[in-house]
Amino acid sequence: MTPSGAKHSRLSLARRLRLQQLAIFEKVVEAGSILAASRELAMTQPAVSKSIHELEQQLDGVLFVRGKRGVVLTEFGCLFQRHTKILMGELRYLAEDLNAWQTGTAGHVVVGSLIAASATLLPEAITRLRAAVPDVVVTVRVGPNSVLFPALARGELDVVVGALPAEDAELLRQNHAERAELEHVALYEEALCVVVGSQHALASRRQLCLSELHALEWIVPTQDSAAHASVRSFFKKAGLAMPRRLVESVSILTNLGLVSAGSMVALMPQSAAERFAQAGLLAILPLEGLSPFSSVGYTVRADRGPSAATEHLLEALRGVGRSHAAGVDASACIPALYA
Repeated sequence: MTPSGAKHSRLSLARRLRLQQLAIFEKVVEAGSILAASRELAMTQPAVSKSIHELEQQLDGVLFVRGKRGVVLTEFGCLFQRHTKILMGELRYLAEDLNAWQTGTAGHVVVGSLIAASATLLPEAITRLRAAVPDVVVTVRVGPNSVLFPALARGELDVVVGALPAEDAELLRQNHAERAELEHVALYEEALCVVVGSQHALASRRQLCLSELHALEWIVPTQDSAAHASVRSFFKKAGLAMPRRLVESVSILTNLGLVSAGSMVALMPQSAAERFAQAGLLAILPLEGLSPFSSVGYTVRADRGPSAATEHLLEALRGVGRSHAAGVDASACIPALYA
């Protein structure tokens, strides 16, 4: 029974709502218009419109504002979307578990990657995963903590790999539907290096002090990254303010392109810097004072166990992590990605 005056209950929604309606709603939100969604779903536009109209009637609320350029979620629609993301995420987990039960090896893992993992830890772990279970599909999404951890809590990601945050509560406080207990597993400590392009005038120097570089153009991690506090401390210990000519970026490819093609100086996670230096793309400058800024590892939801496919990836991550912690080049133990 529903409370006095309440229109909805778990059972009443279960009777009225259909999973196909939720999938259509999700696609309309993603596509931004009913016409575009109908094309992607291989349905007619009237059929999609009818499904959304029936959903609005069943919920007794307007989900979209229709316009010439498409549709936009109403406030009511945003509320419904938050819960739909979780429901559809759980449906994906169900499909993964059923596939794993029936095939034992197939599956799909959706990984969120931070900069500290994007050049070494994750590529090496995926290579190990492919050698063990070649039929598993891996989708990698890159972003900052503030985007990836809420997505993990909603079930849109299976695991986040990278620098572990000191505190995740602030990242997850926005919406009740996004609150979930996260489990952080540390694999090894990560430090930062100061790098320049391999052809830079400073690349061959054997002795340097930070003050010589302060006036140059710098690439530093963004203010919401785990490494930012360590960067500020690095300059402060040398009696220097943060450089004035800054690019704030956690895009490993953007940073690599800027440094290798010009005169910029960058702060980069040591594991990534060493990989690019070995490839002849960068030079690591002989500067001291940068202590480890964070533990690197992976984060999963603590309130549900991983799928079989995700567990295979976690085991691969742990194997690579043990090699890094022991000071071994993990890529030497598996087929090289950057040969």
